[in-house]
Amino acid sequence: MAASRKLVLRDRGPKGPKKPAAEPWTVLVVDDDEQVHDMTRLLLRDLEFDGRPFKCVTASSAAEAAAILALAPEIPVVLLDVVMETPDAGLRLVRHIREELGNTRIRIILRTGQPGDAPERDVVLTHDINDYKSKADLTAQKMFTALVGALRAWRDITTIAELNRELSELNASLEQRVADRTRKLEESTEALARSKQRAETALSRETEAKRQLRQFLSMVSHEFRTPLAIIDSSAQMLRMRTEKSDPPSVVRVDTIRGGVQRLLGLIDTCLADEQLDSGRIVLHEKAFDLAPMIEVAVAHHRVAAPSHSYQAELEAPLAIWGDPGMVGLVINNLLGNAVKYSPEGSAIRVIARHENGDISLSVIDQGIGIPTDDLSAVFERFHRAANANGIPGSGIGLHMVRQIVELHGGCVTVQSEVGSGSCFTVRLRPAPNQTRTASEEKTA
Repeated sequence: MAASRKLVLRDRGPKGPKKPAAEPWTVLVVDDDEQVHDMTRLLLRDLEFDGRPFKCVTASSAAEAAAILALAPEIPVVLLDVVMETPDAGLRLVRHIREELGNTRIRIILRTGQPGDAPERDVVLTHDINDYKSKADLTAQKMFTALVGALRAWRDITTIAELNRELSELNASLEQRVADRTRKLEESTEALARSKQRAETALSRETEAKRQLRQFLSMVSHEFRTPLAIIDSSAQMLRMRTEKSDPPSVVRVDTIRGGVQRLLGLIDTCLADEQLDSGRIVLHEKAFDLAPMIEVAVAHHRVAAPSHSYQAELEAPLAIWGDPGMVGLVINNLLGNAVKYSPEGSAIRVIARHENGDISLSVIDQGIGIPTDDLSAVFERFHRAANANGIPGSGIGLHMVRQIVELHGGCVTVQSEVGSGSCFTVRLRPAPNQTRTASEEKTA
């Protein structure tokens, strides 16, 4: 058989860096005839496929070929003779490759010089081969065509196998990630269930504590009022006698009565605060004028605490929508708070006016003021400022003010400076059809 030669043109110009030689295609030639090996090398010497040359690895027997393939299973093509050390040595090697070595990628091209000993139809049907060629008909072109077809098939199978491997790895990775996420989700669910259980337990305890607090306050209100009323009545009788027999002791008796009134006031405040907190207070809302209510509250404090001066600056009328009793409690609490924390002789101002569509009520004192660290918690229940030590108080009044104002859809704020005083401002809704425009306010 004549071998085709490839013409190679050599560039005589300046030599650049050499490109690395492409890795050749390995072809395993299995035949007991050395001339076949030489001829195959000659035929493939100048041929290329896909930019890669061919390299022949030879074996003279099926046993030698089996040993080579066991060490180099990545060989893509084998040119295999049928008759070698035994008449069916090649066919036995096919079974060994496919069944024992498990190599399904390698392309097997059967070459035989005696087709009668291994009929093509029988061999193709009973053995896993990829092509059947007679040595007599296998020209250089036919061999090249057969090898190219085999290499393409091997490359496709290898690519598919690699993709399947990567897909399996991705599936395994995905399954692991799903398992990890599922485990974390289960852990989160369990943690959430524990948190829910703790929250439900805490809520149950809080509900029970509030129920017990209501019971306690009800008991205190019922059990304490009668003894306190007896003490107050006795103090009144003692005062009448003391006025005649020992006038200087009247002050002590008044101190007793003042303590009784403070206790009764504290009981009423605690009951009202608890009812507000539990939502058991029902507002009886209507439209009413705030100005007369402020004047009455100021007049009451002028009598109760004459050591202070009072100034009321009211922009009448001040029609609002709300519960008169609850709003009155807000005004009295703010005025009482201002009196309590202001020195004798200081002025307390009450300013009420229309502002940005709302009714604004401010109570301004010249008292001890509130430290900056306490401002954010001044409306919390039972909270007392750090500088309030020695001044009687329960820390409930301002908490009630905020609850009542918020029930009316309003808000309460505070501005304060230690040593200069505080300003508490309440904003409430005006009565329907009583909202004043900005132009009306400027005119007023």
